[in-house]
Amino acid sequence: MKKFLLLSIMFLFHFGFSQSKIDDKSPILKGIKVESVQDSKLSFINNAKITWDFSTLNLNKKNVSIEVVTIYDCFNGENASDFKETIKVLNKENFTTKGTRDLIHVQVGAKCFKWRLVVTENNETKVSNWSYFSFLK
Repeated sequence: MKKFLLLSIMFLFHFGFSQSKIDDKSPILKGIKVESVQDSKLSFINNAKITWDFSTLNLNKKNVSIEVVTIYDCFNGENASDFKETIKVLNKENFTTKGTRDLIHVQVGAKCFKWRLVVTENNETKVSNWSYFSFLK
């Protein structure tokens, strides 16, 4: 009986607090581009330009945000776990359907970052897979 109770609690936490994945072919995910931009002073550095355009999508009752996590262990790519900070490029407070944000290597203070899209609707959170960007060429 104890095993059944413990197993039930584990399933409750797993399904109650887990996040659903956003399909890689989702139109909302296709509205985001992360591009390399040559740094004006250093030839071996690329800066990042994050652009989004959700103007053709119906986002009523959806909170959309783009999370950027600067990381120290760049050799691990998307699986990195040594984080510097999380930057909310786009969130509930500064949401616009169309916009851009530049991430300058010197200002960010990291060699790379990973980013993902987070969509919340009706108290259900969906996240995209992490994508990786390196400032180094």
